Amino acid sequence: MPNFIAIAGNIGAGKSNLAKLLSSHLGWELFDEPFQANPYLELFYEDMRKWAFHTETSFLSHRLMSHIEILNRNTNIVQDRCIYEGAEVFVKNLYQTGHLSETDWHTYNHLYNNLIKTIAPPDMIIYIKSSTERCMRNIQRRGRDLDKNVDPKYIEDLGNIYDEWHQSFETCPVLIADSDKYDFKHNVDDFHQLIDKIKVKLQK
Repeated sequence: MPNFIAIAGNIGAGKSNLAKLLSSHLGWELFDEPFQANPYLELFYEDMRKWAFHTETSFLSHRLMSHIEILNRNTNIVQDRCIYEGAEVFVKNLYQTGHLSETDWHTYNHLYNNLIKTIAPPDMIIYIKSSTERCMRNIQRRGRDLDKNVDPKYIEDLGNIYDEWHQSFETCPVLIADSDKYDFKHNVDDFHQLIDKIKVKLQK
């Protein structure tokens, strides 16, 4: 059976870089997330409370479509961001910060929890653990228009939820890749150690 690995982590944690490195090294197909495909994203940044439900439902639809497409392919795949973190981290943060109403929160979760019962999970999720400071440096370095005014508190809040999430997530195995301790992009030894851990975990 083909292998399916998803990369999870905060904004600026280095998901895209690691996904590309793994795809290139392993010779696996890369599935990334096209943010520009979400028609509500710019409206969301202008008025989060008004457009949060629309934006996250659109993301959920695209992520479900990608997930199903991956499962239907007969090839090894690395996915940049998974369906689970969108719902269990980003939407949870919107609810906790008052940008998503109680009704929208329950409606979204009812939809999400029923959808994920219909799909097989990845073989593994690699969670890139990264400090707020490191994420902010990466965000500023890449210079995307949509991220340029991101609040460090927002990144910190997401990071806290990510840490809670990966400790309780049981849908599939989770491998932690600590980007504060290891440099997977520039240090060959760090990257190969991660590859070895991935191979061991896939064999279990």
